Amino acid sequence: MSKTLKPQIRFKGYDDEWQQAKVREVFNLGNGYTPSKAVAAYWTNGTIPWFRMEDIRENGRVLADAIQHVTPSAVKSSGLFPAGSIIVSTTATIGEHALLIADSLANQQFTVFQTVNRWSWLKANYLLYRFYGLGDWCRRNVNAGGLAAVNISDLQKYDIDYPKEETERDSIAEYFSNLDTQIKEAEREVDRLEKMKIASLQKMFPRPGATAPEIRFAGFSEPWKNKRLGEIMNVGSVKRIHQEDWRDTGVRFLRARDIVAELKGEKIDDQLYIDYKLYEEFSAISGKVEVGDLLVTGVGTIGIPYLVKDTEPIYFKDGNIIWFKNSNYLDGNFFFYSFIAAPIQDFILMSSTVGTVGTYTIESGKSTPITIPSLAEQRAIGEYFRNLDELIAAKRKSIVKLRNIKKACLSKMFVNDTKL
Repeated sequence: MSKTLKPQIRFKGYDDEWQQAKVREVFNLGNGYTPSKAVAAYWTNGTIPWFRMEDIRENGRVLADAIQHVTPSAVKSSGLFPAGSIIVSTTATIGEHALLIADSLANQQFTVFQTVNRWSWLKANYLLYRFYGLGDWCRRNVNAGGLAAVNISDLQKYDIDYPKEETERDSIAEYFSNLDTQIKEAEREVDRLEKMKIASLQKMFPRPGATAPEIRFAGFSEPWKNKRLGEIMNVGSVKRIHQEDWRDTGVRFLRARDIVAELKGEKIDDQLYIDYKLYEEFSAISGKVEVGDLLVTGVGTIGIPYLVKDTEPIYFKDGNIIWFKNSNYLDGNFFFYSFIAAPIQDFILMSSTVGTVGTYTIESGKSTPITIPSLAEQRAIGEYFRNLDELIAAKRKSIVKLRNIKKACLSKMFVNDTKL
């Protein structure tokens, strides 16, 4: 039992201890099920929502409608799960939950929690957030062996805690609901900006053979020039280094998978380095990677660009990465986004060698076509996409921050879980 029935954080004006009751006292538990797929009458022109884990993944934790539907003839004599019920996955993917706001059904992965009449005052909007703790308990208490599942007898002994005052319960639910709204709004904004970026990449770079894009900034009207990258810059790689030359500190050693992770915004946990002395020796042969250069993956997930943006020294393994030594001919940001746009990506896909994995070679890099406007227009385009990416990144950071706030508050605004 918890030492105290008071949460760590609560709203002003509340100081009394919370109360607890067992799941078996608060809820009637039911089992989800799947009507026979062999009976067409159960599924044809169905109107009753039938929820699966995919519905939570697609639509979140408040469910009004389902991806799939069944007909009234598919419903067992126990009837539909009424709106206001909460479903919890107690087999396979354990501990996920959602609030049903429509009379519906769910598959057998879910246990359905319906408040008994004398507990109907314990509102679903409070329980929705209290069930994050119940889900954590389920994940900690999975049966060993066979199909992962929660022991329902043990689950019925789990303690549900709640404030005595309805106003405190409602304030907690409203606080988390507002957080969820902010998260959803930020996610929608990221989705909108991502779609804007995709559309802009399609319309702000010319189609193959064309000398002007569909959309241009005001003040630019000159035709673009068609070039091959080998005509306007050096394309190559660097002196190969071996695993025994890797270090824990020194000059950053870039791998193709690091470039892929960087584009996805993923953290690189196993960053490698080489000794500064080796770096100087090898760079004397191959030259140094500098600001404005573009490094492009040549093996595995090919054609992923990495723009060198600062003066921090970088080294990389030859064969896996193609080095485009930029010149004053191209703006770095424009060069980077040209590689993301469809014309160059389509060329890379068509020109890659065929084998166990695709390969984008130095020779292919030299023959890669690029259509180029004036340097001033390049800078305008590059700046537009850079600002768009920075806005997307900022929105994503705000989502992470809001999710972290929600996670911390879920652990501190409810009484600690009882462990059986």
